[in-house]
Amino acid sequence: MLLRHLSIYRIVLLNLLIAASFFIWKENPFYVFTNLFCCYLNISFLVIALIGLSQFVRRNQERLFIGRKRTLIVFTCSGFFIIHSLALLIGYIKINLFIIDFVWSFTALAVRMFENEASSFLHTIFKRGRRVAIVGHENASLDIAEKLKRKGRNFFYGNIHFNDGNFSEADSFLPYIDFAKKNKINEFYLPVSTINPTEINTLIDEAEKHCIRVNFIANKTIESPGYRTYYISGMPILKKYNEPLARLRNQTVKRTFDFIISGFVLLFILSWLVPLVGLLIKLESKGPVFFKQERSGRNNNSFVCLKFRSMRMNDQSDVMQATKNDMRITKIGAFLRKTSIDELPQFINVFKGEMSIIGPRPHMLRHTKEYNERINHYMVRLYLKPGVTGWAQANGYRGEVKELELMKKRVEHDIWYMENWSILLDIKIMYLTFLKIIKGDDNAY
Repeated sequence: MLLRHLSIYRIVLLNLLIAASFFIWKENPFYVFTNLFCCYLNISFLVIALIGLSQFVRRNQERLFIGRKRTLIVFTCSGFFIIHSLALLIGYIKINLFIIDFVWSFTALAVRMFENEASSFLHTIFKRGRRVAIVGHENASLDIAEKLKRKGRNFFYGNIHFNDGNFSEADSFLPYIDFAKKNKINEFYLPVSTINPTEINTLIDEAEKHCIRVNFIANKTIESPGYRTYYISGMPILKKYNEPLARLRNQTVKRTFDFIISGFVLLFILSWLVPLVGLLIKLESKGPVFFKQERSGRNNNSFVCLKFRSMRMNDQSDVMQATKNDMRITKIGAFLRKTSIDELPQFINVFKGEMSIIGPRPHMLRHTKEYNERINHYMVRLYLKPGVTGWAQANGYRGEVKELELMKKRVEHDIWYMENWSILLDIKIMYLTFLKIIKGDDNAY
């Protein structure tokens, strides 16, 4: 109840006044008072951040929105909390925190003021945008093309036009899909007025099979069941899926998280575990320490996935998944698989940027092709980087796929994760995965 009645702006003002009076009184002989004041600031900054989130975060079509000013306050106070926590550990009086706080405040303000410019620059430098094409030469198509060029967050291919501009049947969109595959286009925009409403779902389903997104340009905001409306410079766009990780800010947070954790695992765990496990593998059976296999990655681009070898050398690894009491599995391999230690080398893939710590599990190329033909929306899971573990695995869907329904459940969980991603969800999945490893998982074999 207290959080509802407190004003975030009043608390910020109060803290500024107290902080100013403290720094004016430089000669402070009371060391205890100094530390108490530091603790007060620390707790206060944390409370401000929590109040900002609790009061101003609201749900809208399963997405989180926070006002720009309030985001700035939460962002700044979170930084203050970290700075003052470090100051407590190092020694509060030895550091001129007033200067550090001023620099951090200026940096936070600059980031918010030039967010769009910085985002466009990073998209260009790190090639994180999608390759986008606009269908048709109608006014709506030309308008959205101009807006996308100005935003600069995607790699704009151009306007393409193969038929009379009307998609009365989904098959009439096939030339565009073939064109997209040849030119590595990830996303289309086309006017909703050019499509037969009864064919929209069929058209999208066909595009999804090739990891191609289709967005519809609307002349006005309309309600369409199963679709979300977002805006590009005021123009309403209909899309089927919510993708928080389409935003560069979220991509940066997730990649930074992956880089730090995977770097820690490589440096402090794999550095000694690889020689130890490698020796045990070599002593029991001939062959390499690592099992390398091509798997389906983001946008269905293949990559070489690493694991500790847990089986004897055989010629069925690329076509046959492991089963319970599989005779190919070695004794040390059974232990590695039961404890999921065999998956740890995939942190090398994470460090290289081929995988993420959390995401849909990567499947064999043969299985990707097979399930794409049998399960609707299967390829949507490949809009994301594959993960060492994922939401499906945290909920018990791992191991051998004995029936098609089990794979459908995995796909449902993977798409739910894509639409509801947050860094807190990633941390939750890591925690749940760790608990399953400790308790033991019947499906791990």
